[in-house]
Amino acid sequence: MFIGRGAELEKLSKLYYGGKFEMVVMLGRRRVGKTTLINEFIKDKESIYFAASETNGAQNLAELSNAINKDGSGCPQRIVRICE
Repeated sequence: MFIGRGAELEKLSKLYYGGKFEMVVMLGRRRVGKTTLINEFIKDKESIYFAASETNGAQNLAELSNAINKDGSGCPQRIVRICE
């Protein structure tokens, strides 16, 4: 059961169904439920989820680009990558 995050889910829904491309960057303290919130929201949606690693911006951008283009089509697919 997923409870207590109705306001956050509503905000994400407005962005997702808003009719234009949106990117959400979620930052916060460890162990407060960010990953759980994201996974709950995207469980039934076409989405890309990428968690950056503690390297540098160029490396993370390259890894994200590679993940998006993984199948060679250039079309986004559902990507789940969790790095701590």
